[in-house]
Amino acid sequence: MLRIFKVSGNSMHPTLHSGDWVVTSRHRAPRESDLVVALTRSNHHIIKRVASITGSSIKLIGDNTRLSSSHCEKPVRKSSCVGTVLASFRSPMSFRFDFSAPS
Repeated sequence: MLRIFKVSGNSMHPTLHSGDWVVTSRHRAPRESDLVVALTRSNHHIIKRVASITGSSIKLIGDNTRLSSSHCEKPVRKSSCVGTVLASFRSPMSFRFDFSAPS
């Protein structure tokens, strides 16, 4: 099943911008460097990059090195990931499939 989420905030800049949309799949297991949508303990969806996976835990990071996020301080359970990002777009005609980590 595919789901679409709207990006809010600048923690994933320059890869994603506030107002962008991402298409996710729950059926694709996250791997290191993938973008994922995770559900926080306060029931909010966040979009972050997978820094590492250890057992049933995933360490998430933002791409914007100028911002820090409290969501990135502790690893999250794999089960809190609601989808792996497959594509992003700003408008219906601007799909993007490359999510390489910024240099």
